[in-house]
Amino acid sequence: MLNERLSAAKKIASELHQAEDAIDEAMIRIAQLAATLPAARRDINMSAIVGQEALAKVAHALAAAGEVRQLLTDAHISLTVTQKQVGLGTRMFGAGVKPPEPSGRFDDGSNDAAGAEVMHLPLAKAS
Repeated sequence: MLNERLSAAKKIASELHQAEDAIDEAMIRIAQLAATLPAARRDINMSAIVGQEALAKVAHALAAAGEVRQLLTDAHISLTVTQKQVGLGTRMFGAGVKPPEPSGRFDDGSNDAAGAEVMHLPLAKAS
């Protein structure tokens, strides 16, 4: 049972990180497009009215992507609660640095990790 929980936690962490990376990449590309549109309009000396509707749609898409990113980070935080609910402790793996949690959600010191993703997995717990 412990191995199944560990396996599930690792799969979830991997999928979550891939989703977070994907939304970051989408936001980067949308932001690049948002910068290119007015620059191109200015380069060809067109009125500010030209392409305004498209620019507004792209700006809205970037804002929507930001909302999706927030939902993913909220889910990430919620999963730490889920890990505790299923009896998994703390173990370090993966890449990345988590910032200190200002709200005190992580009271076990897991937010102090440098250079590693903190996942709440068992250290030496028998199932």
